[in-house]
Amino acid sequence: MALSKVIVSLMLLISLGIAVSSEAVVVDGYPAPKKPVVVVAPASPPKKSPVVVAPAPAPIYYGAPSPISVPPTSAASPPIYLPLRRLIAVQGVVFAKPCADFGHDTLMHSSPLEGAMVKMVCHGKPKDNPLMLIAVTDKNGYFFIPPTKKVSEYGAQKRCRVFLHSPPAKSKFQHSTHMNSGLSGAYLRRTKSLTPLPFVLYTVGPFAYEPLPSVCHQKV
Repeated sequence: MALSKVIVSLMLLISLGIAVSSEAVVVDGYPAPKKPVVVVAPASPPKKSPVVVAPAPAPIYYGAPSPISVPPTSAASPPIYLPLRRLIAVQGVVFAKPCADFGHDTLMHSSPLEGAMVKMVCHGKPKDNPLMLIAVTDKNGYFFIPPTKKVSEYGAQKRCRVFLHSPPAKSKFQHSTHMNSGLSGAYLRRTKSLTPLPFVLYTVGPFAYEPLPSVCHQKV
């Protein structure tokens, strides 16, 4: 019974609500106008303006740079100073030996021989002709071979030698001796000068001539 009463009450309430809602609202004795029904169109999605994409620029190709050859760097080498090659001069003395010293390696009783000729021979490369220089002794038996551009101090002591060349024409001292290598050739000896010279001075000898053996034997 109680459930049926509840159901009936609910039905009444529902019917009353429908009746009230169907009746117009009266304002000052006049029915209020009904609000027009606003129909809202469904919102359409906004149209997006087309995006214009600029074409991609054509790629630019760069050639590979050619290798640059850099000369190898080396440590700075110290400057090379070539030795100054000065010219040379050669001096010496030729003596005349008497018969008393014939065959003996001594100049004890000798005297200077004037007019004797000596020669200096210098050898260069094997294919070159040797250089020959001649000098003549003065009244003191002294000879001097002056400088020449063809001979410098470089190697002169090994390449040059001085020989007895010939005695005076009218002298009785015609026999050359081997004293101080006068026959085979004397090597140069460097000599210190007391005064500065524009050349390097060398000395050879002393050399000697003596009378012919026949002359000395006749006197004996």
